[in-house]
Amino acid sequence: MESGKVIFYEWPGLRQPDMVVAYMGWPDAAQVATGAVSYLLNKLHAVKFADLNSDEFYDFTAARPSVNVQGGIVGQLHLPMNSFYYSRNQDSDHDLIIQIGIEPQLKWQSYAESIVDLAKAYSVRRLYAFGGLYDRIPHTRKTTISALTNDQSLLTDMERADIEASNYHGPSSIHGLLLNICSEKKIPALSVWGHVPFYIRSESNPIVCLEIVKKMALLLSIDIDFSELNKSAVYLFEMLNKLISENEQMRNFLDLLEDQYDLEGGPSDIEVEGTDQVIKDIENFLKKQRYNG
Repeated sequence: MESGKVIFYEWPGLRQPDMVVAYMGWPDAAQVATGAVSYLLNKLHAVKFADLNSDEFYDFTAARPSVNVQGGIVGQLHLPMNSFYYSRNQDSDHDLIIQIGIEPQLKWQSYAESIVDLAKAYSVRRLYAFGGLYDRIPHTRKTTISALTNDQSLLTDMERADIEASNYHGPSSIHGLLLNICSEKKIPALSVWGHVPFYIRSESNPIVCLEIVKKMALLLSIDIDFSELNKSAVYLFEMLNKLISENEQMRNFLDLLEDQYDLEGGPSDIEVEGTDQVIKDIENFLKKQRYNG
């Protein structure tokens, strides 16, 4: 069953659902947003009910489809993922729709309108877009989660969840367009961002990912088991501290970054000497840890 650009496999009846979205690519530093949403999907045993037809939204020479070939026989071709799931919330009167996808390369307006049209069809109460960005913050300080909204009433929810109000001027992700279209369609929307320490360029960052999942639980009034993600976050933190304790240059780098952060009460624009080498050392260390299991 197809409606517009969305292909439905079923049409579940949902109670005034909230909607959560996250996109791989530019708005997903260290995969903290898609990692958090994937964790949510797994823990809630969410059920896939639709896909967005990706054909017109990507340059396939840059975002190539994948294919599985076995014994010379070609299998199914997989286009860039844009899937919708649902979960029934036993702890509130609002069920949940979750989309995980890839930020489009083409036709942003049409892409965002397809998402919001689905939200309108299900009478979505609120839309939450989650993202990740690199920031000049030390991993030894409290993880920063910030947000922007199209509805002033959501500022109270941000304060309740200890989420900072964003101040930003610069390039926008697909989140910005989604919030604008949601505003036109009278859907309150919140764009929530996890701030990743800029010197930890690992494939994933469970420390920040964990904080995003915790904010999800508060905003959506859902009960989630954090134990697996917490274990990964503790492990990464301990490994970083072990590396820093054995590397004088890295210790000096972190001391200076912490001093700047504490003095400014937040990220500083002052460059820290030796940053490039620190990033390389941490990348090599984490790769070795992955290789060793």
